[in-house]
Amino acid sequence: MVLEPSEQAQGSGSAPLTMVEFTDYQCPYCRRFQAEVWPRLKREYVDTGKLRFIVRDLPLPFHAGAKPAAEAAHCAAEQGRFWPMHDALLATGADLSAKGIEQRAGALGLDVGRFDACVAAGKYAAAIERNAAQADALGLRGTPAFVIGRVRQGELQGWPIEGALPYEEFDALLRQVLAGT
Repeated sequence: MVLEPSEQAQGSGSAPLTMVEFTDYQCPYCRRFQAEVWPRLKREYVDTGKLRFIVRDLPLPFHAGAKPAAEAAHCAAEQGRFWPMHDALLATGADLSAKGIEQRAGALGLDVGRFDACVAAGKYAAAIERNAAQADALGLRGTPAFVIGRVRQGELQGWPIEGALPYEEFDALLRQVLAGT
């Protein structure tokens, strides 16, 4: 899987491992991963330089709010606020209506006029579709879905994982891959 330098990522570009999450902002399992697993993964692996974490979109067709939320996250990135918007969209009880997303943009200090124009233009629709097509090509059908591995010459070589696994399962897999087995 080819990685782009402009992808939304946390962690060092030189981390020995990379994890790509395919997410749907309306998915309850994605929200569970965000609330229960992500904080520990970030603390234990990302913040310690062992893991680079990348987010890609996989809005499921039966979640009407997923594509607009993905668009909002990309538009927030134009103003340097991807991660705060990402976190807000995945928060328990997040309002993914147009009004709810606009209110969140204002609360995050975004230029709301610029943000609204970006969302209305559907500027990132093609990028969102490319991410979904990549997931499909990898056989990933549900969310959250992940690819974990090592990057060689700009390409992630790893293993696909589907589902909001508990932290302990991610930890065991990451330790195994770090050990080279």
